[in-house]
Amino acid sequence: MKTLYTKDGVISKLWEQIRPLFSDAVQPTQKHLFDLLLAVLALDGFQSIKFCFEHFIQNISDFHLKSYYYTLAQGRISLEHWMEQLLRKTLSIVPDDLQKQAVILSIDDTMAEKSGEKFECCSKLFDHAAHNGSLYLNGHCFVSLLLSVLTSDHNYLSVPAACRMWTKAKSKLEMAAELVREAMHVIGSAQPVVLCCDSWYPKGEILKLVQEFQNLTLICNVRSDTALYDLPPERTAKRGRPRVWGTRLSLKDFVLKEVPGTDYLAGSKPVMTRLFGRRIVYAIVTKAKKGASYRVFLCTSDPSSIPFDPDFVENSTAAAYAKADPSLLPLTIYSLRWKIEVSFYEQKTFWGFEDYMLRSLNGIERLLNLLGVLYTLMKLLPFLSEDFSALKALSAQQTRFTLGTYVRQQVFLTTFASRIELEHIPDSFKSTLYKLLFEPPFVA
Repeated sequence: MKTLYTKDGVISKLWEQIRPLFSDAVQPTQKHLFDLLLAVLALDGFQSIKFCFEHFIQNISDFHLKSYYYTLAQGRISLEHWMEQLLRKTLSIVPDDLQKQAVILSIDDTMAEKSGEKFECCSKLFDHAAHNGSLYLNGHCFVSLLLSVLTSDHNYLSVPAACRMWTKAKSKLEMAAELVREAMHVIGSAQPVVLCCDSWYPKGEILKLVQEFQNLTLICNVRSDTALYDLPPERTAKRGRPRVWGTRLSLKDFVLKEVPGTDYLAGSKPVMTRLFGRRIVYAIVTKAKKGASYRVFLCTSDPSSIPFDPDFVENSTAAAYAKADPSLLPLTIYSLRWKIEVSFYEQKTFWGFEDYMLRSLNGIERLLNLLGVLYTLMKLLPFLSEDFSALKALSAQQTRFTLGTYVRQQVFLTTFASRIELEHIPDSFKSTLYKLLFEPPFVA
């Protein structure tokens, strides 16, 4: 229905923001993808391609249901192009005076449980969370990348940049490293970047990234039994090979001090570990005041050299570490990694991340990235355009509901206006009709 795009309405404004992501695709593919996004908005959620088509798309499009399945499964779509454009859009909302602050990347993987054996690449996966009463589930595993940037509100906004299905052709470490490399090429070498990950990822391909990109700092959680060594002693004039490693450290060798505003003790010092070879890294050890277990974090850069203001972190408890001791700044930065867990929860609960019914690898991967695109845009729109600035205080789900309401109204009113003889209607009614149609209240 071309009339949906002819006026300055909500749908046209959405298309202006979404069009760059699909610019490398042919027009029918662009139309199919945008129809699916409008359907998710109008229906306030995603259940299936068929549900979206029968309850919304067939009312605004002349295409058949099969064409939407074909587009996702076999259409000429570049997920790398989507990722690049999303990253550029996200980086564009950073104010000029905050450009020198570090950009945060987080990597992790999540699972989607599926029943049956018809889904491509479906397999038995170990589930450490054990939500289904078993240590294993039948489904898919997805490796995801999250980008966190500063906004004009002086807070870090976190959005998913991409996800890829693990197919066993590559390890999850290799897939995560590829996503980070793509992101780093878009971000550039001038912007300081911090990569955060849990204790499963600091090995192999991920560790190579620190050597590959000089502006990349890795902050990771590691096992408490990781071998840590003191710095080697200074060379003497005596004969013999100098020591490469210092003495092995126990966690009790760290001087832990109480951190005001938290329930933890923490301490840090430069160390060496076999994970990073002869590179000096900074270890931070924490311990609960009323507990006996330790947690260990490693940072590949001197904390004092990382351009990061703890005042920009919403979590006051996390910010307390850096304010109490600048050497504990990596703990404050690492707190932003939790936002990838929040992103997984929201996408699974509100955005149909686990509800796909497509069978092919391409179809599943593209559909989930398409839903991720919409989820990301719901967060970015208030900062990308003044037309949506009134939606800043809303969550991604609330923004989707608000925009979906006006999408439904615009479709209805456009259909209504196209079926009546406007020349026989009073000018006052015409004015009211078009105001409702093209000027929703939240648009500035």
